[in-house]
Amino acid sequence: MADSNTSYLCATCGWVYDPEQGDPDGGIAPGTPWEDIPDDWVCPVCGVGKEDFEAIEQAPVEQAPVEQPAELALHHDDQPPLVIVGTGLAGYSLAKELRKRDSGLAITLITSDGGEAYSKPMLSNALARHHQADDMVQKSAAAMASEFDLEIRSRCRVTAIDREQHTVQITDDDGAGSLKYDRLVLALGADARVFPASGSDDVGIATVNDLDDYRSWRAKIADSGRILLIGAGLIGCEFANDLASAAFEVVMVDPAPWPLARLLPQQLGFKLVEALQQQGCTVHLGRTVANYKQGHEGFVAVLDDGREIAFDHALSAVGLSPRIALAESAGLEVDAGIRVNRTMQTSDPSIYALGDCAQTQAGLLPYIAPLLAQARLLAANLCGETGSLALPAMPVVVKTPVLPLVVCPPPAGSEGNWEVESDNEGALALFRNADGNALGFALAGNRTSEQQQLAKNMPPLLAVEKEEIATEETSRVSGGETASETASSYECDFCGYIYDPAEGDPDGGIAPGTAWEDIPEDWVCPTCGAGKEDFTVVG
Repeated sequence: MADSNTSYLCATCGWVYDPEQGDPDGGIAPGTPWEDIPDDWVCPVCGVGKEDFEAIEQAPVEQAPVEQPAELALHHDDQPPLVIVGTGLAGYSLAKELRKRDSGLAITLITSDGGEAYSKPMLSNALARHHQADDMVQKSAAAMASEFDLEIRSRCRVTAIDREQHTVQITDDDGAGSLKYDRLVLALGADARVFPASGSDDVGIATVNDLDDYRSWRAKIADSGRILLIGAGLIGCEFANDLASAAFEVVMVDPAPWPLARLLPQQLGFKLVEALQQQGCTVHLGRTVANYKQGHEGFVAVLDDGREIAFDHALSAVGLSPRIALAESAGLEVDAGIRVNRTMQTSDPSIYALGDCAQTQAGLLPYIAPLLAQARLLAANLCGETGSLALPAMPVVVKTPVLPLVVCPPPAGSEGNWEVESDNEGALALFRNADGNALGFALAGNRTSEQQQLAKNMPPLLAVEKEEIATEETSRVSGGETASETASSYECDFCGYIYDPAEGDPDGGIAPGTAWEDIPEDWVCPTCGAGKEDFTVVG
C-alpha cells in the first residue's frame, strides 16, 4: 500500500502530484498526502479526477536518456505493420490501447521529432515550474519501443501516401525510402498559426506547439525579457499567466473584446483580465498588430490604433491549423481537418485519423478528453470491434492559476444567453436557451469543483446514434428475459467502455469483484467521465 510520501501520476496528461509540493493553486497545501485530497479535486493540467491517477514510487522522468538509433525495430512476422504517423498524445495513446488488446500486432510509429513521450498540456505552464525541455520528458522513444513492443522511426518524415500500393514514402538522415502498411493511422496534430503583419518575418515570431518548439523558445528567451503575446484565447491566456509568473514582462494583444471570448461570457472574461493585470500583464483587447519594426532596443509592434509596444521576443498563440496536406495530396476527403466517420475511418477504408488533425461529426476537437476517447474507440475497432464515436459533454480546464477556469461551451450555433452568479471567490455562468435549458457552462475560482456534476446535465458533444441504441437494446433482451437479469457487465453509452465486475476499476478505487450495484454513485467512467446513469447493462 502506498505511503504518505508516494507521488501519483496522471494517466491522462502525465502530471505528477508530489505530496511535498501539493497543489497550492488547486487548494492543496504542501505536505498533503494523496489520501487527504478531496475526492472532487482535479488534475491542474488536464482536469481529470483522482480516479485517473496512478501511484508511483518516483517521477517517471529519464534524467539522462541513452542515445538510440533512429529506427528502433522489434521483430514480428512478415505481415505489413499497422503504421501510425505521429508520436504525440494521439499516436502514443492509440499504440498503448492497441497493445492492451493485441500483444502480437506489429505496430510502427513514424515521427518527425525525437519520439519522446511528454505531456503536451504542460508546455503552457512549464516556465513557472522552472522546467527545461528535458525535464518534461517522461520516456524516451527507446523506452516506449521497449515497453510497448513498438518499432519507432524518429526524425523521419512521411512525404507521401500511395493508397494503391499501401505504402508511405519516408525520408530521414539516411535518405528516402518507402514503408508498406496494412492499415494506416494519421495522428499528425496541428500547426500553430502566426497572425500575418508587415515586418513579422524580421521579428522571428515564435510558436510553442511541441517539445522541440519549447526547447527553442526556452533557449531564446532565457530568464527575462519583454514578451509580446499575440492571442488571448485558451493557450494565449495560459502562456500569459505562465510567463508573468516566471517574472517576464508580458503584453498581450487580441482583437476580441475580452479573453476566451468564444468560451466565456463577458463578466468572466473581465475577471480574467483583472487577474492577469494583477499578475503584471498588460492587456490590449479589441486591437491587432498593424506592423512590426526595429526599435532602439529590440523590436516595436505598432497596433491598429497607432500605439507602439516595445518587446524583445514575440509569441503567437492565435489557434491551430490541422495538418491536412499529406491527406489532401493522397486524395483523402478533407475540410478544416481530415474528415472521419464515427469509426475514425477516413474516405479510404484502410486509413484512419484521430486527434487534432481529425474532423469528426462534432467538428474539430483539439482537447485531451475527446482525443483519448477517440484512441480507445479506434484501438477497439482496429482489433475487430465495430464501435461508433459518441462523446458526452467534456469540460476543459484552463491553466490560469491567477483565476482557475473550467469551460464547457454550448454547441456551435446555439442561441441563448449567459446567466452569471459571481462573488469575490468565484463565479458560475450557465448558457441557457429560450426554453431555459442549460447548454453550456463556465466556472471560475472556487466554483471549478462543480464541473463534473454540471457536465452530467449538459448536451453531449456527439450523441449516441439512434440506430446503434436500438440495435443494442434489441440484442440485450432475449427469450423474454431482460439483460439486467442475466448480464454482469455494464457499457458506457458515450465511449463504449465496459465495466467488468471481475476486473473492477482499481485506478478508480473499485476493487476486482465489485458488483455494479456496490459501486459508489459518484464513480465516473475512467475513459470519458460519464456517470453511472450513463451506463447500460450488457450480456
